[in-house]
Amino acid sequence: MMAFPKWNVAGFAWVAPGMILFVGVGGDTKRAFWSGLIFGMTFAVGTIYWFQYMPVTGLPILAWWSLATYLAVYHALWVWFCRRTLPGSLEEMLNAPWAQRTLWILAMAATWVLLEWTVGWMLTGFPWLKIGVTQHRLIPLIQFASVAGVPGLSFVIVWFSVSLMFSLYALAMQPKQRFLAWREIFLPLLVVAVLFAWGSVRINRFDERDTREIKVGLVQPSFPQTLLWDAAAATNRFNKMIELSEEVLAKKPGLLIWPEAGMPGLIRHQPEVFDRVSGLTMKHATPLICGGDDARMPPGETEKPQFFNSVYVVDETGMIPAQYDKRRLVAFGEYTPFSDALPFMKYLTPIGEGFTPGKEAVQLPLEKLGLKASPLICFEDAFAWLARDAVKPETDLLVNLTNDGWFSESAEQWQHLANALFRAVETGRPLLRCANNGITCWVDPMGRVYGAGYPDGRSAYAAGTKEFEVAIPKERVTTFYWRRGNWFIVICALLILRPVIGIWRSRSKSDAVPEAV
Repeated sequence: MMAFPKWNVAGFAWVAPGMILFVGVGGDTKRAFWSGLIFGMTFAVGTIYWFQYMPVTGLPILAWWSLATYLAVYHALWVWFCRRTLPGSLEEMLNAPWAQRTLWILAMAATWVLLEWTVGWMLTGFPWLKIGVTQHRLIPLIQFASVAGVPGLSFVIVWFSVSLMFSLYALAMQPKQRFLAWREIFLPLLVVAVLFAWGSVRINRFDERDTREIKVGLVQPSFPQTLLWDAAAATNRFNKMIELSEEVLAKKPGLLIWPEAGMPGLIRHQPEVFDRVSGLTMKHATPLICGGDDARMPPGETEKPQFFNSVYVVDETGMIPAQYDKRRLVAFGEYTPFSDALPFMKYLTPIGEGFTPGKEAVQLPLEKLGLKASPLICFEDAFAWLARDAVKPETDLLVNLTNDGWFSESAEQWQHLANALFRAVETGRPLLRCANNGITCWVDPMGRVYGAGYPDGRSAYAAGTKEFEVAIPKERVTTFYWRRGNWFIVICALLILRPVIGIWRSRSKSDAVPEAV
């Protein structure tokens, strides 16, 4: 919990898994499961506390505790699996051959990674609390994400943590033989040192690349979520967006960006709105990337339109050359699960019918700048596979438009940024983020964050504008992760194959034993 924003004490992540395992495997498998569940519940409740800030009656508390319980089950399964595959006690494992113990620890680290990966897609997916994300400020170390993604970092952390636990246990059991303690921690410590060294070299090489700078203006209106639901306030919100845009356009940026929820209503279906937006881009000869809703009739239908959460580019001629429809919708925020089978479900949320998911990634052409941008909306930038799919060989940068106004001024915005910055490292593309109430910033391909606060010291959640000189590499960075994807997940699956087969065989033998007469 304290390893994640806002605390950001990354060191806790390097000791927590080992501590959980040490406490949980001291008894039988039942105790192990409940130990993991208690830890997981405590961790999740404290880390996603911001769910309770959603301005909806009843649902926030239910969502908070339901999601926390669901996430806790994965921690419980990890501790249970550790105990189930542990041959005897911790002391017996400590006295086993070093190679046997190391293979078991590697398998337990792989199991942790596979459980995190499962959370990322199961039941629409919540890839938010991966332990590797806690290292987002250790820039040299996180370069490993360009090879193995966040799962690679999670693996190294858990491997180190469990090895550290055995190292301390060896020191406690045999204090006069300190070489035994060093033997347990030497290999993972060496790997971490190598990753830091390699990451530093990678950063230095990147900094030697030729870049071109583009000046970008971003608008952060900081509208409360309840105001976004107020149809009567739409005109005032729109006027505020225009006012802030004129303020930042006076500084002559080459590109203007609005956040998700910055556009009132349906831009294509409201001439008065579209005329003002297109007039703004033509007046300043500056393209605009903005979020907005859209409504279209599905093929073959004539009665009921489908609604989309979209991103548009409005070019300097006042036209819309491209549009992206959000593909990964937020359950109960943008759509209601099972509403077709259970119609009453839609009355439990304020979204009504909700949105329809988009089908494909889109490249937004910025002809005046000679660039192509690939957009992600809201928490889509927390999904590594989605960002990887969005980046094509011709993509110059990622753009994320988000509305974190659901959660007031909390750690959610900073946790969102911590997850998002890894998409830049994994894909080798700069990431521009424009948020309704934070955190508006940009991230370079090494994962370094620029402009998260205001120059005048105002709160990062405050309304205002920002201008960035964004460095775009003239030669696009190509990463192994972008080319190969989640190859490391396959490695982890192979690592746990042996203990899984061991469990299956032991159960088969127990089933084959006849009951005593």
